[in-house]
Amino acid sequence: METLSLSSVDYGIIVVYFILIIIIGYVVKRRVRNITDYFLAGRRLTLPIFVATLVSTWYGGILGVGELSFNYGMVNWLTQGFFWYLSYLFFAFFLANRIRRSGLFTVPDQLERFYDKRARLLGAFFNFIMVTPAPYVLSLGVIFSLIFGWPAWAGILLGTLVAVFYTLRGGFLGVIYTDFIQFFLMVTGVALVIPFAVSKFGGISFLKANLPATHFTLTGEWTTQMILVWGFIAFWTLVDPSFYQRCYAAKDDKVPKRGILLAIVFWGLFDVCTTFTGMYARAAMPTIDPLTAYPVFAAAVLPIVLKGLFFAGLIATVMSTIDSFTFLGAMNIAHDYYKRIINPKASEKSVMRVTKVGIVMTALLALVLAFFFESVVSMWYTIGTIGISALLIPMLAGFFYKGKKSGDAALASMVTGSLTAIVWLAYGWVNMVEGWPTYLLGLEPLYPGLAVSLVVFVVVNAWRTR
Repeated sequence: METLSLSSVDYGIIVVYFILIIIIGYVVKRRVRNITDYFLAGRRLTLPIFVATLVSTWYGGILGVGELSFNYGMVNWLTQGFFWYLSYLFFAFFLANRIRRSGLFTVPDQLERFYDKRARLLGAFFNFIMVTPAPYVLSLGVIFSLIFGWPAWAGILLGTLVAVFYTLRGGFLGVIYTDFIQFFLMVTGVALVIPFAVSKFGGISFLKANLPATHFTLTGEWTTQMILVWGFIAFWTLVDPSFYQRCYAAKDDKVPKRGILLAIVFWGLFDVCTTFTGMYARAAMPTIDPLTAYPVFAAAVLPIVLKGLFFAGLIATVMSTIDSFTFLGAMNIAHDYYKRIINPKASEKSVMRVTKVGIVMTALLALVLAFFFESVVSMWYTIGTIGISALLIPMLAGFFYKGKKSGDAALASMVTGSLTAIVWLAYGWVNMVEGWPTYLLGLEPLYPGLAVSLVVFVVVNAWRTR
């Protein structure tokens, strides 16, 4: 992988960013007084903080969207933007306030309230899978390799250690304070590239002259089934622990809905910028690695200082997701397993100690997965397919089905849905054709996973509640 040419000023800006978040992580521990502070920032998130931490946490896969837009063009906006906006709107209008009023801590808390402790136990396992920061750890390794010329493992290790440091000290308070800084950096970084790209290469006429025509269609080279499966993967939002955590932590019932609606505006602007940046990169530098297209192109068009701001923003975008997901995984271990299952009488100090162990465990697992996968997009797809197949049906049934609900139905639904998806994924991995998996019956794995989960839930629930 090539190393980008940055000036000492640009490197200095990146170093200042790291110093700043380390200082924040060190100082914020003084504000942690109890477990509610450590897990949910005392349930005091105001609207600006809510928006900043949600937006920055949920946009960590910036290399992945750059990879998609480089390869396929506008299909990136449809599959990674539009479908997700619909899911965000559903969450804002139908779930956000219910979650805030519940006064709970985690997604498995919801499952236990809907069903029983067994549903919590299994749901916590899938919840843990879905919050692995591995895709973002991988992204960070790629970015550090580009900037400093280090091997990927060194960048992965350094970035993870910094995130672990301030997350260990401040818990969720450390996460949201650093996210607030990272939000402003990522807004600046994402917005910088397009004006300079237009100035250097020209507008739409340049893109049309240098890109395949399919880059300008919403479907690109993808089949309808491939596109729609990403529509279902967008349901990830409805079971995503970071959305739930921020709703639980909001200051009042008005913050979650308003905050998500404002966040959609920022995500929409980001998606437009990242999609066109990826397309400009393909048009101007067609031979570069798609995974690194976004930062490589930015380095080619931005001047000194702005280049440093861009890369600080790029790192901040990824770090904000690593810290949040690492902490969510640790909460899973400490709250959902240790406190609720293993030692219900555990003190707050004991739970916080276990959470810190959980932070390290979550980070270590992410490191292992980051070395196993080579593509951020493929990691999203795999994790999302398994987790959504397990959790979506039981969670939606819990919120919206008013009849009797059986814990057996939730368990059976999670087990069969996830196993079906895993079988389909494994079949596709074994039967690769020109680098693409060929799935059983020609179906993307999420379809049979969700179908089986739904049918099993309905049948078992009817049988156990009659």
